Amino acid sequence: MHIVGTQGYIAPEYLADGVVSTKMDVFSFGVVLLELVSGKEVIDEDGNVLWASAGSILEGNEEDKARKLMEWVDNELVLESFSMEIIMNVVTVVIACVHKDPSKRPTMVDIVYALCKSDDLFFDISDDGSSTPPVKAR
Repeated sequence: MHIVGTQGYIAPEYLADGVVSTKMDVFSFGVVLLELVSGKEVIDEDGNVLWASAGSILEGNEEDKARKLMEWVDNELVLESFSMEIIMNVVTVVIACVHKDPSKRPTMVDIVYALCKSDDLFFDISDDGSSTPPVKAR
Protein backbone atom coordinates (compact mmCIF):
# COMPACT_ATOMS: atom_id res chain seq x y z
CA MET A 1 0.00 0.00 0.00
CA HIS A 2 1.29 3.45 -0.88
CA ILE A 3 0.17 6.41 1.21
CA VAL A 4 -0.10 9.83 -0.43
CA GLY A 5 0.07 12.90 1.74
CA THR A 6 1.44 16.36 2.22
CA GLN A 7 4.85 16.80 3.78
CA GLY A 8 4.55 17.92 7.37
CA TYR A 9 1.42 15.86 8.01
CA ILE A 10 2.86 12.42 7.32
CA ALA A 11 4.03 10.49 10.37
CA PRO A 12 7.79 9.96 10.66
CA GLU A 13 7.47 6.17 10.93
CA TYR A 14 5.89 6.03 7.49
CA LEU A 15 8.57 8.24 5.98
CA ALA A 16 11.35 6.18 7.57
CA ASP A 17 10.04 2.60 7.32
CA GLY A 18 6.75 2.66 5.44
CA VAL A 19 4.87 1.58 8.60
CA VAL A 20 1.10 2.11 8.23
CA SER A 21 -1.17 2.24 11.28
CA THR A 22 -4.04 4.19 12.81
CA LYS A 23 -1.42 6.10 14.78
CA MET A 24 -0.55 7.86 11.51
CA ASP A 25 -4.00 9.45 11.60
CA VAL A 26 -3.45 10.50 15.21
CA PHE A 27 -0.18 12.13 14.16
CA SER A 28 -1.84 14.03 11.29
CA PHE A 29 -4.68 15.15 13.55
CA GLY A 30 -2.10 16.43 16.03
CA VAL A 31 -0.38 18.43 13.29
CA VAL A 32 -3.67 20.06 12.27
CA LEU A 33 -4.48 20.85 15.90
CA LEU A 34 -0.98 22.28 16.32
CA GLU A 35 -1.55 24.55 13.32
CA LEU A 36 -4.83 25.76 14.83
CA VAL A 37 -3.35 26.46 18.24
CA SER A 38 -0.16 28.08 16.98
CA GLY A 39 -1.49 29.90 13.92
CA LYS A 40 1.68 28.76 12.14
CA GLU A 41 2.14 26.97 8.82
CA VAL A 42 2.96 23.24 8.90
CA ILE A 43 6.29 23.97 7.15
CA ASP A 44 8.14 27.25 7.66
CA GLU A 45 10.06 29.21 5.06
CA ASP A 46 13.26 27.31 5.96
CA GLY A 47 11.58 23.94 5.31
CA ASN A 48 11.30 22.96 9.00
CA VAL A 49 8.20 21.03 10.01
CA LEU A 50 6.11 22.58 12.78
CA TRP A 51 5.70 19.42 14.83
CA ALA A 52 9.45 18.80 15.21
CA SER A 53 9.89 21.49 17.85
CA ALA A 54 6.49 21.17 19.54
CA GLY A 55 7.78 18.90 22.31
CA SER A 56 10.02 21.64 23.66
CA ILE A 57 7.00 23.78 24.60
CA LEU A 58 6.39 21.86 27.81
CA GLU A 59 10.04 21.52 28.87
CA GLY A 60 11.46 23.40 31.83
CA ASN A 61 9.95 24.91 34.94
CA GLU A 62 6.45 26.38 35.10
CA GLU A 63 7.67 29.88 34.22
CA ASP A 64 9.53 28.58 31.14
CA LYS A 65 6.49 26.56 30.06
CA ALA A 66 4.20 29.58 30.36
CA ARG A 67 6.62 31.80 28.41
CA LYS A 68 7.11 29.22 25.62
CA LEU A 69 3.37 28.59 25.45
CA MET A 70 2.68 32.31 24.99
CA GLU A 71 5.28 32.41 22.20
CA TRP A 72 3.63 29.45 20.43
CA VAL A 73 -0.03 30.27 20.85
CA ASP A 74 -1.89 32.19 18.18
CA ASN A 75 -2.69 35.63 19.61
CA GLU A 76 -6.28 35.23 18.42
CA LEU A 77 -6.82 32.50 21.04
CA VAL A 78 -5.70 34.85 23.78
CA LEU A 79 -7.91 37.63 22.39
CA GLU A 80 -10.86 35.21 22.43
CA SER A 81 -10.34 34.87 26.20
CA PHE A 82 -9.44 31.19 26.24
CA SER A 83 -7.82 30.39 29.56
CA MET A 84 -4.19 29.36 29.58
CA GLU A 85 -5.29 26.16 31.33
CA ILE A 86 -7.42 25.17 28.34
CA ILE A 87 -4.67 26.08 25.90
CA MET A 88 -2.15 24.07 27.98
CA ASN A 89 -4.50 21.07 27.94
CA VAL A 90 -4.85 21.26 24.16
CA VAL A 91 -1.09 21.66 23.67
CA THR A 92 -0.50 18.64 25.92
CA VAL A 93 -2.82 16.61 23.66
CA VAL A 94 -1.06 17.95 20.57
CA ILE A 95 2.38 16.98 21.85
CA ALA A 96 1.15 13.47 22.65
CA CYS A 97 -0.33 13.15 19.15
CA VAL A 98 2.88 14.11 17.37
CA HIS A 99 5.18 11.93 19.48
CA LYS A 100 7.83 10.30 17.27
CA ASP A 101 7.11 6.90 18.81
CA PRO A 102 3.66 5.80 17.55
CA SER A 103 3.15 3.51 20.53
CA LYS A 104 3.26 6.57 22.80
CA ARG A 105 0.54 8.42 20.86
CA PRO A 106 -2.96 8.37 22.32
CA THR A 107 -5.94 6.78 20.63
CA MET A 108 -8.60 9.02 19.10
CA VAL A 109 -10.93 8.03 21.95
CA ASP A 110 -8.33 9.27 24.45
CA ILE A 111 -7.94 12.49 22.46
CA VAL A 112 -11.68 13.18 22.40
CA TYR A 113 -11.89 12.52 26.13
CA ALA A 114 -8.94 14.81 26.88
CA LEU A 115 -10.32 17.63 24.76
CA CYS A 116 -13.81 17.36 26.25
CA LYS A 117 -12.92 17.07 29.94
CA SER A 118 -12.62 20.82 30.52
CA ASP A 119 -15.89 22.52 31.48
CA ASP A 120 -15.01 25.51 29.31
CA LEU A 121 -14.92 23.41 26.15
CA PHE A 122 -18.60 22.49 26.18
CA PHE A 123 -20.60 24.50 23.65
CA ASP A 124 -24.36 24.56 23.13
CA ILE A 125 -25.02 24.07 19.42
CA SER A 126 -28.28 25.74 18.39
CA ASP A 127 -30.70 24.42 15.77
CA ASP A 128 -29.37 26.86 13.18
CA GLY A 129 -25.84 25.42 13.51
CA SER A 130 -24.31 28.38 15.32
CA SER A 131 -22.60 27.93 18.64
CA THR A 132 -23.30 29.88 21.79
CA PRO A 133 -20.80 30.81 24.49
CA PRO A 134 -19.39 27.99 26.63
CA VAL A 135 -21.80 26.41 29.07
CA LYS A 136 -20.51 25.16 32.39
CA ALA A 137 -21.11 21.44 32.90
CA ARG A 138 -22.79 20.53 36.13
